[in-house]
Amino acid sequence: MISRIAEKAKDAIKEANDNSNQDYWEGRKFAYYEILDTIKSELDVRDEDLKEYGIDFDLESSLL
Repeated sequence: MISRIAEKAKDAIKEANDNSNQDYWEGRKFAYYEILDTIKSELDVRDEDLKEYGIDFDLESSLL
């Protein structure tokens, strides 16, 4: 499920770059950032391997 959310976030990044409705897609990217940042923090506290969940990338530079 987490990797699916990460994939949808990556789709939102692509759509934001390709779409004229920037405000909408920037909002979607920020929403995915908030969700994934929370999940990433929780997994990090539990010392989980982020790569297993597909979120081993820099959220800030990708989504903000």
